[in-house]
Amino acid sequence: MNFFKNLANLFRGGGGSATDKRYLTIYVLSRRCNEPVSGQVDLLNELSRTDESDSAFFTRKVLHTTGERRCFSQVEISLYFNQDKQIIRHEVEGGRWLTAEEYSTELARFNAPLPEENEGGDEAAQPPTTSTTGANPTTPEEKPNA
Repeated sequence: MNFFKNLANLFRGGGGSATDKRYLTIYVLSRRCNEPVSGQVDLLNELSRTDESDSAFFTRKVLHTTGERRCFSQVEISLYFNQDKQIIRHEVEGGRWLTAEEYSTELARFNAPLPEENEGGDEAAQPPTTSTTGANPTTPEEKPNA
């Protein structure tokens, strides 16, 4: 009976542990947009062999921001792996590397509502006025002839 369960799991892609080991989630913060971005690396299909002596595999990912705040940017990540497909070095251009905890903190900050500029109603939308004491303000067109 176990044989048939294992066979069914094989065709369904079952076995959560095998799926968890296949993908590596990466987190970065876009420098330009100040937006946290996440992506996945497929450890079975996206890694390339490298000629460097300190690493066995290499991959390059380009992650794009959502444009949610009308800011569009991309962050390029180069990852170097050892023979066991564990990250030994990473290089990030256009942003900075984040851990999972830092990503959740930055995501909460990014999704927080922006402070409204017009909280005071219509009065806040109007430019400030200056008061003059006793003097009559004049524009360049109203200057008296001297």
